[in-house]
Amino acid sequence: MRFLANGPSIPDDLLIARDAGDVIFFCGAGVSRHRAGLPDFLKLGGDVIELLGASNKSLARKLFHRIEELDPIDGVGGLIATDRIFSLLEREFEQRDVQNAVARAIKPAENPDLSAHRTLVDLSRGRDGTVRLVTTNFDLLFEAAAPGLACSGPPLLPDPRSVGFGGIVHLHGRVDANYHGPGDEEFIISSADFGRAYLSDGWAARFMQSLLARFQIVFVGYGADDPPVQYLLEALNLHAGNRSRLFAFQPGSNVDDAALWEHRGVRAIPFDNSKGYDPLWDSLAAWAERARDVDGWYAGLLETASAGPAALDPHLRGQIALVLSTREGARRVSIAETPLPASWLLALDPRQRFDKPGPIDPYGDSGERIDPYERLALDFDTPPQPADEDDGLRDREVPEGSWSAFAPSRFDQEDAQETVFGEFCGDRANLTGPLSTRLHHLGVWFHRVAHQPVALWWAAARGPLHPRIVEMIEAWLRQDPDRWPDDIRRGWRFLIASWSDLRIDPDRGYFDLNQRVTREGWSEARVRDYAALFRPLLKVDRKFGVTHPLAWTDSDRPNPLVSYDVDYPHPYELLAIPDEQLAYAVTRFRENLDLGRSLEAEISGHDHVYLQTTRPDDGAAPIGYDSYGLTGPIALFLHLMERLVEISPDHALGEIARWPADDHYIFGRLRIWAASKAIVPPGNAAEMLLGFPDHIFWGSEQQRDLLYAIRDRWTDFTPQDRARFEQRILTTTFPWSDSTRGGKARAEAHYRLDRLHWLSHQGVAFSFDVEAEMASLRPIAEGWSERSGEEAADSHAPVVRSIDTDADPRLLEQAPIGEILERARQAGQSDFFDYVERRPFNGLAEQKPARALAALTDAARKGEVPVSFWTAFLHAEKRKTDSTRLARAIGGRLASLSPNALSTLAYPAAEWLQGLGERLFGELASVLDSLWDPLMAALPLRDDDRKHRVDSSWANDALNAPVGKLASLLMKDPSTKDRALGQGFPEDWTRRHEQLLALPGDMRRHALVMLGFQITWLFAIAPDWTKANLLTVVDDEGDDGDALWDGILWAARAPSRALYELLKPGLLARAMSPMRRRAEANVVSGFLLIGWGGDPDADPPEQLVTSAELREILVESDEDLRGQILWHLEHWSADPAANWRTRLVPFLIDVWPNHRAVRTPEMSARLVDLAVASGDLFPQVVQAVVPRLVPVRGGMLRGFMLRSEAEDHPALVYPAAMLELLWAILAEDATVWPYKIEEILDVLAEASETRADPRLSELRRRRAG
Repeated sequence: MRFLANGPSIPDDLLIARDAGDVIFFCGAGVSRHRAGLPDFLKLGGDVIELLGASNKSLARKLFHRIEELDPIDGVGGLIATDRIFSLLEREFEQRDVQNAVARAIKPAENPDLSAHRTLVDLSRGRDGTVRLVTTNFDLLFEAAAPGLACSGPPLLPDPRSVGFGGIVHLHGRVDANYHGPGDEEFIISSADFGRAYLSDGWAARFMQSLLARFQIVFVGYGADDPPVQYLLEALNLHAGNRSRLFAFQPGSNVDDAALWEHRGVRAIPFDNSKGYDPLWDSLAAWAERARDVDGWYAGLLETASAGPAALDPHLRGQIALVLSTREGARRVSIAETPLPASWLLALDPRQRFDKPGPIDPYGDSGERIDPYERLALDFDTPPQPADEDDGLRDREVPEGSWSAFAPSRFDQEDAQETVFGEFCGDRANLTGPLSTRLHHLGVWFHRVAHQPVALWWAAARGPLHPRIVEMIEAWLRQDPDRWPDDIRRGWRFLIASWSDLRIDPDRGYFDLNQRVTREGWSEARVRDYAALFRPLLKVDRKFGVTHPLAWTDSDRPNPLVSYDVDYPHPYELLAIPDEQLAYAVTRFRENLDLGRSLEAEISGHDHVYLQTTRPDDGAAPIGYDSYGLTGPIALFLHLMERLVEISPDHALGEIARWPADDHYIFGRLRIWAASKAIVPPGNAAEMLLGFPDHIFWGSEQQRDLLYAIRDRWTDFTPQDRARFEQRILTTTFPWSDSTRGGKARAEAHYRLDRLHWLSHQGVAFSFDVEAEMASLRPIAEGWSERSGEEAADSHAPVVRSIDTDADPRLLEQAPIGEILERARQAGQSDFFDYVERRPFNGLAEQKPARALAALTDAARKGEVPVSFWTAFLHAEKRKTDSTRLARAIGGRLASLSPNALSTLAYPAAEWLQGLGERLFGELASVLDSLWDPLMAALPLRDDDRKHRVDSSWANDALNAPVGKLASLLMKDPSTKDRALGQGFPEDWTRRHEQLLALPGDMRRHALVMLGFQITWLFAIAPDWTKANLLTVVDDEGDDGDALWDGILWAARAPSRALYELLKPGLLARAMSPMRRRAEANVVSGFLLIGWGGDPDADPPEQLVTSAELREILVESDEDLRGQILWHLEHWSADPAANWRTRLVPFLIDVWPNHRAVRTPEMSARLVDLAVASGDLFPQVVQAVVPRLVPVRGGMLRGFMLRSEAEDHPALVYPAAMLELLWAILAEDATVWPYKIEEILDVLAEASETRADPRLSELRRRRAG
């Protein structure tokens, strides 16, 4: 957890241990130096030399000066132990005089700043209020900071194992109250003193061993090479990864300095000291504030977090994340008086944090965009890879290992070990065991905020939730229904109902049923099973196209948030139901239709159902059972009814009689079908068809089927019934509203004309004069045409009704040039009846581009540059194929604009040029020639407020910027193709690229990234130009270097040998740079591995990065790069035919470092993953990596989970090697073991090679104890 944005990230298990009173702070000279101003160990030596008056020839003085002259080496520390100064002084002076001088030298000034000491005293206070703190400082500042505390010094040290252990322990002694001399018998300052305390007498070492057996220890105010630390840790003889019980705050991020701690069994906690030590002490002060009042700290944090994740800084979001990673933290969140808002779900779920950027409102007028990662990222998140903002279909990849509140954590293992825990959400949530305690608390919080809109929106795409959480939500719905907004309550009801309807896949069900029918034959039970495969299913999902939840407010949010639909499943083919089971099958499939009717009415709130036609065209094949929506089930049912009519008319009539007469949609469609069949007497058929109310009889859903039924039975009807139909058609109408566009009369006449025209042309003989009736209606139905009548019974399926764009330019064709743009502005409107949006200028740009250009030219003469019309004109599809003359005119018009005006059109102009493509290097070369220089003058004036994000790739910016598009355009020049290696490029072509590179600021970087993308090709053709214009920044550590490398890494193309050698220095520097973005590690590591992977013995050597160089990078770089190299190696070596498989073991033996800096729990976990994935190389890989492993800490190791199909799991195939691996990575403290490791131990206990191995017995003992 990071208490401050620039502070150290304190391990969460350390925070928990401190709260439990299980941590001892071990305080060094840095504590008294920082704010109280006392000397460190080296300065103390110099001060004592001066107080004692040592001569200039004094060996102690000479040693002091030599130490001052020798700068410490990273990872080595001081070259000479400073305690030797005091040993030499004791050879020149009496020991007592040296000790007295030490006491005088550390006497603080009047009223020293004791804030650091008070901070550590508060952090050292246990649950019972007892302070337990150990220091090697001689001063009495802790006593001054907390008067009244018990204090002790050597040799009378308290027993850390005793119940009464407490107070301030001066392990190396202390001064007297007046700072005149030692206050204890032992005063550890010289080499001899340290040797006696830790080696010969060993009382200090025994004290530390007892302390470590009971407590975790945190070193504060020490360097890894400080004498007290060196003697202490060497006496304890610990090793890396040992029980994770020792921690030390480490200034800076140097891996070698951290390794000095790690190899002695101490976990380094780095912090940024580039601007001093305040980040550490301010963080410790914040931690102490938490320690003084844990309840208050939680309350304050939760109160701050109540503003929602987007209002907080990343480190505060990280605090909430780590709070929810622990059982205690999750418990407090679950019982908070005011629960965290549901918007926190967006930060707790990596799918939401790393959701792709996009517009806040996809279909609104605002162009504002949102990147969820920028608003939701945690301070310890790995930044995502660059995304192409134009590729809206591709999701952004969630970085591997990203934290999720809903995934199992190592703290979940504190629950009963034998329990198989359930999952919080997801497809398996309904099928697994109980929730862990932490996830249960998280579920309690979730159900408390389930009434908030974000909770429903999130769950709709992440469910189903665990059954226990669903139970809590349902109880809350019953107990406090008023808390829930109507749409949210309704949404949860439907969502839970959809989760509870568990089904097998219909194709799988078909396969199983088909086998069973083949074996057992048909029965009513099998018919029920078959019908169940088609049973309608409620579907609930997030509503498409709503604004992003980060933009919601209490008063402004989408409603509804979720969409409801009825899914009509079906298998991939049908089974043949025998005739004897057909009547029963019809009943069961009718029940499916009735369920569909009920569900459709329930989710819509009315009985209206959208139906496509189930009436095929004359002579066409029947409508398919797999048609969309309800059409398929109705078509299938009608197919069954057709068979039933043939084999048992009485049963068919009985079935028809059971259809509800009050449903005018699904069963109304069935009645229309029945009325069209001869099995239904004409009189009954007429009653069925005339029985529909006006909104159905005249409506569109049943129109086609009704018209066909009337036509098919017209001659069967009695004259009286035909007269009733004529009366209905001539006198009734759809109940149009008064606001109908064009008026009710127009709509009525339009619909009546459609039906009269279609029926009369289909052979229906009316008793009245149809032509006269239609003639009287035509003047009223303005715009009606015979085509409309001919299409009256056309199928409306499947079409998606959308608002079309009417780009008809006729409105503008005769307008004066100076009025065209204004008329175009006024013309934009939608017609309800025709579903169109008027954009006449778009059509003018396509059909009469010269006239459109004239209008834009006229506006330019008036000093206007209408960007929207210019954009529409330049984006017109015809612009790509315009005549040479017109394209030249357009280019000339653009070139004539002032630089300021042209700068506003830089983006559409660049896109227009890009669309012309290769034509600009042929017949349109003059266009590019005339426009290029004006664009170069205009671009620097462009007002572009899009600033580059530090954590984003320059490629993202360049793809959507004018310079990026222009650079991409130049790549299409045919003169650059098919050129010989080293031939170079045309001078004009390189000049233009140089102009792009000469643009200021970010525009230059947009050019660099596009050229970097092509650097392999550029270098092959024009090596000298590439060196002069691109490779000069390959070592640049600023934005230029970042942009070039972003292009190179974006392309991810392996360079040629010659280019690789030139890129190599920059590549190696980038690999080891602390400023490298974490997202780059994937490609950088791949480049490095490719460079190493060649044959070193070839002539010339194919290995461009030597084993020694790659090893150096692995030592000097960070965990991300090391991990990515192992990831590539794992995946590349998985191919049995690839050369990389033969390189795997040599890499581990010859390249992977033995250095302590690399022997971290994180890298050990990655090496274990690599070993487990290595297949038949597992024993060899284990043999290579075991010497390089340290115990891992918690988490989950990929590949270790045992599954029923895992016959080739290495634990089963190579148990001896697996045991050797586990022995290396499992710490003494079993509470920090990886998740589910006990399953592997159980497998090894069954294997003959390992069941009697004492190492397995010891591991099982640790797990049990």
